[in-house]
Amino acid sequence: MMMIENPTNKLLEEYIDKFNHDNRYKSADDAIINLFAAFPFNKKLEDILLKISVINDLYSTNIYGTFKMAEHILHLNIDEQLKKGSPYLVNNIATGHGIKTKKNNTELNFYSFATKYCNWHNQESYAIYDSFVEKVLLAYKTKDNFSDFKQTDLKDFIKFKKIIIDFKNHYGLTKFNLKEIDKFLWFYGKKKFPEDYGKNRTQIK
Repeated sequence: MMMIENPTNKLLEEYIDKFNHDNRYKSADDAIINLFAAFPFNKKLEDILLKISVINDLYSTNIYGTFKMAEHILHLNIDEQLKKGSPYLVNNIATGHGIKTKKNNTELNFYSFATKYCNWHNQESYAIYDSFVEKVLLAYKTKDNFSDFKQTDLKDFIKFKKIIIDFKNHYGLTKFNLKEIDKFLWFYGKKKFPEDYGKNRTQIK
């Protein structure tokens, strides 16, 4: 098993600082922040399409039908739900869009994308899921059993957010917000599980 360190306040501060001083990842973060500040609402198709396209490019979320996803989000009328931090919104965005696989014509579940899209509108309420985050959480569960969950629970947003809160509470990391926990989990996962690089978070070279 991959050796992982206890997630102390000092370790999190170290990796958050590394993230914040990495030109590639911090620049991508800042670009998204500026974009969503400029287009905070989801009332216009062109605004939604722009946000989807940038997330899809920087975060490699594999949305093959960006226009169809934009129409889907527009029709969901999500602004009030985003403001309230509704956990059900993640699944509503991830499914029901009609974007299907060519191989067997089944609808794709864009769960990771949906967590990112919601997070960039409301970082206090939505945690980001990707496979680096999953691997780190599973590794700490195996090591310390910090929360009682199955791997599949990580793709149920209500359960996923509870797992993140359990992680914070178990290790005494309550001073960190969801965004800071996300930075640590992703950047630490990038170090510990580098074979996944290229399938996660950002493709900026």
